[in-house]
Amino acid sequence: MKPSAAEALTAAIRRAIPLTIVLVVFGIAAMNVLKQYQGPQYTADARVALQTVDLGALLTGVDQGFVDPEREVQTALALARSSEVYRRAAALLDSRSGSASELKAATTVDGRDESDILDFTTKADKRADAIAIVSAVATAYVDWRADINGREIRTAIERVRARLAARDAPRQTLQQDLERLRTLEALNSGGATVIERPTRASHVSPNPVRDSMLGGAIGLVCALLLAAAREALNTRVRSESDVEDALGKPVLATIQTLPRRARLVTVGRHEPRFGDTYGLLAANLMQMPGERRGHVLAVTSAIAGEGKTTTASNLAIALAHRGQNVLLADFDLRKPSVGQVFRIPSTASGILQLIDGRADATEAVWAVSINGASPSSSARPVGWSGNGFGAGSADGDGGSLRIVPAGGHERGARAVRSPRLPQLLEQLRGEADIVILDTPPALATVEMAELAPHVDSVLVVVRHGRVTRRSLQTLGRQAETWRPGIVGAVLTDSPPQTDDYYYADKR
Repeated sequence: MKPSAAEALTAAIRRAIPLTIVLVVFGIAAMNVLKQYQGPQYTADARVALQTVDLGALLTGVDQGFVDPEREVQTALALARSSEVYRRAAALLDSRSGSASELKAATTVDGRDESDILDFTTKADKRADAIAIVSAVATAYVDWRADINGREIRTAIERVRARLAARDAPRQTLQQDLERLRTLEALNSGGATVIERPTRASHVSPNPVRDSMLGGAIGLVCALLLAAAREALNTRVRSESDVEDALGKPVLATIQTLPRRARLVTVGRHEPRFGDTYGLLAANLMQMPGERRGHVLAVTSAIAGEGKTTTASNLAIALAHRGQNVLLADFDLRKPSVGQVFRIPSTASGILQLIDGRADATEAVWAVSINGASPSSSARPVGWSGNGFGAGSADGDGGSLRIVPAGGHERGARAVRSPRLPQLLEQLRGEADIVILDTPPALATVEMAELAPHVDSVLVVVRHGRVTRRSLQTLGRQAETWRPGIVGAVLTDSPPQTDDYYYADKR
């Protein structure tokens, strides 16, 4: 009965859908608001060609050797991103478009090894500013490269002139070298030339379509990360395998979420959908080893609010439908609710009065119909016969159901510590095939531990997504000290699966 990994993943995705929708919508809205707040943005481009041939080597006839184009482009990019370029560009613009650091932040440079072209792109709030800035940056870059090369050429010219003045070297050769250097100085372009200046700027922001896609993508990524973190940190039980791993016992039935305000679903209009599920639970419990007559089954849970009373009530009806004489007793004396489920008057006597000897069975034991009329509207006090259910109390196929309400409530565990409790439970055994005890949460109160020596088996109810694995493991360790063993568990409030097990004539 363990769900597959695909089912677990499907359930996790289903839980993440609301969060994903919220964050994607928020991301779209936030990105569009941000772009509107930033105002319009324009981009302009300029292109600079790199000259990989050394003019000095051509003029002097010297072989310049192999030139690595990738290294040339990387060097050119490093120079283009230098702060000196943007300082010169700011000087050219006379600080009209911002400081050097602002120009650098607004400009990006890209280059490709196979083309020897540098692309300068600038983003600005105004079209004219984008065009002016990118033009100034490209010009400043070419001028700076020319200055770097020019300093080397001027240094070489000064050295040649110094040797000519010394008159200790061949003047004709030195004069030829000086002429070549002057020609190179005149032709110096720094190895780069602006080949394309911007004439217009493109509007790039706000762009509702692109901004919405970007915001939605960011929201989706955040939602997936949060959902993954939530699943990793959330230790609540969400599957049959979680229950079985924590308790070391099988899940005997998985009950889907009941209709709103519906508690008895094994009779009436909800029976076609839920009757078989509780019937399966009843059938599994009937396979329990041991004496069938007078078997006492305690229904408990780790914490409150897991659906044990609803489970005990519907299980009692399902067992009665199988021909069993069932007695359901409310031992959750702190928060009794079995009487409410079957609409037994709140003033009726019950477990408390029987233990204290202040009432007899004719006042505390109620019979309900399991066929025809709804059990919640057919309860009547009948007592017990002393030798099992009387002939007049059986319905239909021989099964019957009797209820012993709590008879009030008390804060402590006085009643279950009473010396009269064993005698009462023995009397209940003699009056039914199966006695079901609705008990308080085992980790929150002491009642289950006090009742354990007097019961034959325990059924644990676990609500989907409520109790943690740690609490369930604690319950399993605690149950090892009880005389009866945990026969199994019931997983309640389980979300509908794609492979719905409901099978009925839908014509």
